[in-house]
Amino acid sequence: MKAITLLFLLFACKSFAQHQLYISADGTYQDEAQIRYAYNKTRKAVPATHDVNAIIYHKVIKKDTVINYYTLGVTKRRESGLAASANFKFQFKQDSTFLFLDKKLPYFKMTDLDGKEVTSNDLVGKPTLINFWAIYCTWCIAEMPDLSKLKEKYKDKVNFLSITEDSADGGQLRNFLKDKDFNYRVLVDGKWYENQLALSTLPRNLFLDKNGILRSIQITYPMIAAGKPRSIDDKDNYFVKILDSLVNQK
Repeated sequence: MKAITLLFLLFACKSFAQHQLYISADGTYQDEAQIRYAYNKTRKAVPATHDVNAIIYHKVIKKDTVINYYTLGVTKRRESGLAASANFKFQFKQDSTFLFLDKKLPYFKMTDLDGKEVTSNDLVGKPTLINFWAIYCTWCIAEMPDLSKLKEKYKDKVNFLSITEDSADGGQLRNFLKDKDFNYRVLVDGKWYENQLALSTLPRNLFLDKNGILRSIQITYPMIAAGKPRSIDDKDNYFVKILDSLVNQK
């Protein structure tokens, strides 16, 4: 009985000793004090009708360290007249797409705008950026010119691919893209693959290493505080940081 109690106490102590790390959407590590500061700053900036939520959407446990992927979300309160909570606390809401992180991306076979077949096996051999988008998605269209600049920068060192829910039938998609600055190869009718990856929002940008392993999941192209896209020469452009690390991977 004493031995069982001792083992329980040792396990409990080990659990409480776990070190918590937090990683933001741009890939930087922060401690809770930094997040609390950003939370309070955001609360002061949003209208009184809205709440700020510190959301952890994925956890990775490595020995005695818990890595928490987090974001600050702003939501409108359903009932007016309620006071916003001043208490800072994390909410855990698993983003199921992150369950694929550091795993080989599920196999796919789709066709592009010209009807040519593309499979996930075709991507093996060099890093890949896959951009998921749809015609109805305003943010998707807004980031296209900057995504195109990435392809111009890395040329044939990286596979640049896009998957859209939209169909090539009837010519609507082709006509839509005529005046868009977008140089990625476009795969069509990809809703089924979005569902397989459990994508909850668009756009989504997935970064794969040369072996087809999913290494990073990002939403929109990096922005600066003024709401403008970051230059590809900006040292804080984490899309460039991710691609550089994948290209230079041994």
